[in-house]
Amino acid sequence: MSPAPHLRIVYRSTGTENGKPRPEYYSKMLGLASLLRAADRLPFAPEIVFLNDGRVSDAVLDLQHDHGAVHGVDGGSNRRSFRAAVARAAAVPAGGPDEIVWFAEDDYLYAPEAFTTLMAAAERFPVADYFSLYGSDALDASVPGRRPVMRPEKGAAGDPRARAAGAATWYRAHATTSTFGVRAPALRQDARLLRLMPWTGGAWDTATCLALQGYRPFRAADLLPDAAGGVVRTGVRGLVRAGAGLRSARRESRRRVQLGADPELIWHMELLDGTTRTAPSALTARVDWGSLAIDTMFWAADRGIAVPAPGSRRLAC
Repeated sequence: MSPAPHLRIVYRSTGTENGKPRPEYYSKMLGLASLLRAADRLPFAPEIVFLNDGRVSDAVLDLQHDHGAVHGVDGGSNRRSFRAAVARAAAVPAGGPDEIVWFAEDDYLYAPEAFTTLMAAAERFPVADYFSLYGSDALDASVPGRRPVMRPEKGAAGDPRARAAGAATWYRAHATTSTFGVRAPALRQDARLLRLMPWTGGAWDTATCLALQGYRPFRAADLLPDAAGGVVRTGVRGLVRAGAGLRSARRESRRRVQLGADPELIWHMELLDGTTRTAPSALTARVDWGSLAIDTMFWAADRGIAVPAPGSRRLAC
């Protein structure tokens, strides 16, 4: 008999907001409710650990206590709280060889089938250790060498090796954000690299995905000090990036395979102009995230969870 699947969710939350433009329905409560809705679809109860960096609203905190263990972290930044989350998750004994750890940020909207599809992929594709539900950039794994090359098509389009599992078709992903899934044994082996990469600065989440897959995350020019950014600070960052480049030269057994879902099953609730995020796949472009947000609000209301109505940003946290 194969071991029972297990999902451990490490959910990082903060009460602060950034200045990014958000859809009118955005709220931290909506993001949390959508994650709980997706978890409710699983045939087993996942373990949820909430890591709060600073104070969160009483409503969010009460909901967290109702569904998992709540801890505080002294982070003060996305970088520091991510490092703390990895350290904590890697130190926990695995619930089994098939355990998946899902690292979650608090401003994502989840489709109801997100976690059932994640677990279906983990079962069908044992060669993969990392899984992303957000992002459409595809890696061209047929190109030799350690310089990553993206496929011209988004998502699974035109990829003869893409395969279906759950509600998505899975393909070799180029990168994702700090919200992703990983097998517990790989997490313990990769914890030092995962905790190093945030110190490389810039788009360190993309650099992390590439380094884990055995690709050079930086060009030679990225290692040089920059007078505009401070010679000392950028010089130190260059040294860290050089070290990360060396760590990315992994032996074959440690070069991870990361798979992405097409369509995306979670959405980073930001309104971007296209300059900071590449276009989604054709399948993702057809997802009506606004309708999904409303459906989540109704699901939450049926369970006594008060999600702010669209436009009620003053109650978002």
